[in-house]
Amino acid sequence: MNKPASEMSVDELLALANQKQEAELKQAKQRKDAYFADKNNFLNDVVSKYQEVQDILKSLKKEAITHAENFNRLMYEIENKAVKDAKSFKLENETVRLMVEEKELFSFTDEAIVHINSIRDIFRKKFEGRNKAFYNLLDGILMKNSKGEYDPKLLTKARKQVKEIGDEELISEFDKLTDCQKVVGSAKYIRVYTKDAETKKWNDITLNFSSL
Repeated sequence: MNKPASEMSVDELLALANQKQEAELKQAKQRKDAYFADKNNFLNDVVSKYQEVQDILKSLKKEAITHAENFNRLMYEIENKAVKDAKSFKLENETVRLMVEEKELFSFTDEAIVHINSIRDIFRKKFEGRNKAFYNLLDGILMKNSKGEYDPKLLTKARKQVKEIGDEELISEFDKLTDCQKVVGSAKYIRVYTKDAETKKWNDITLNFSSL
């Protein structure tokens, strides 16, 4: 039979308080342990499913490209034509379109950073004093990270526009940067489209999670 608190001694009250504190600490620990156990189970389950889906998508891409290339080759054989060595081709019917494309993968030599820094210095010298807002916009667009480094891929894409500016110093550095590009391989891509029955437009079936 529980003794009322009013009838307990100081030692009994302290023992009761300690017992209550221990029970609360135990309950808090159990709740914390359950949280971490559930969180770990959730994370492991998510990564397992992502890896499973990734494997399915890799297999789907490989098989789809292989079959598409076979159909493309057969199309030429049926017409008694030599297969064209093309970087891209398409297969389609009334409602479905497949686009297969092969792109070269580029990288840059170590010397590229020299020309990137020179381009940045030229931009600063020519534009910062004349229009600081424009320079800051240009500087921000060409940045690839928080370290303040310019993206070499963006710079090479801007080569045509730079030639239109007509600045020989800038053109020279862009040409040198372009020369620092090297092909390191190639990759094949496949895109699938369906035709909207009402608008007759081809709609891309995206597998990009950010678009879902």
